[in-house]
Amino acid sequence: MNAGEANVLLTKAALVDRWMKFGTPQELAAAAKEWATVLVDVPLDTALDALSAHYATERRSIMPADIVDFAPPLRSSSHAGNVTEQRLARERTELTP
Repeated sequence: MNAGEANVLLTKAALVDRWMKFGTPQELAAAAKEWATVLVDVPLDTALDALSAHYATERRSIMPADIVDFAPPLRSSSHAGNVTEQRLARERTELTP
């Protein structure tokens, strides 16, 4: 996630959470920059899903850790990693009765 995407996330959070208000655009930009630093490996779509899931069951404000906890673990993006993951998944399926 970059700062622009974090800005979108924080703006959406502010629509449902009265404590997520920012006094000025500069404050929002500064907060977005810091959230983006923490959420650098989380895609915006995943973060928005986390936001919705969080506020469906929580009364407290969302924090970056809530989004990181919601996000699936990162997978290897290398071709070799993907091939290995596919082979292991296939072998597990073959071994499972």
